Amino acid sequence: MPTVRLLILDDDPMVGQILLMAAQGAGCEARWCERHEAFFEAVGEWQPTHVAVDMLMPDISGRDVLHRLAAEGCMARVIVSSGLGTSELEEVLGEARLLGLQTAGVLPKPFSLAAVRALLV
Repeated sequence: MPTVRLLILDDDPMVGQILLMAAQGAGCEARWCERHEAFFEAVGEWQPTHVAVDMLMPDISGRDVLHRLAAEGCMARVIVSSGLGTSELEEVLGEARLLGLQTAGVLPKPFSLAAVRALLV
C-alpha cells in the first residue's frame, strides 16, 4: 500500500497539531500549513495523497481553496473540515466533486482521532 501523505490547511494551531499527530500516529506522513500560500506551495512540491482543508479561514475561504486545487489539477483526496454543521460540510464536499476533485469525506469539528484515521484509509 502506498504511503499516505496528508497535507493540512488549518489556521488553528491546536487543530493543525492534533490532525498532524493523528495522521502520524496512523503511520502516515503529514505536514501542516497555517497559511494558504505555504499550503499551495506544498501541494506542488510534496504531492500529497490527501489534503484536509478548513472551510473557515481568516484570509481565504475553503471554497476558494477547493477551486484553486481543481484549477491546478490536484489529484489528492480532499477532506473538508470545519465547525460548520455536517450537512453544510457534505454540501461543500459535493461542490468539490463537481469541480472534479477526488474526495475522502468530511471531518466536523470537534473530531475524534478515529474519524481522522478512517478518512486516511
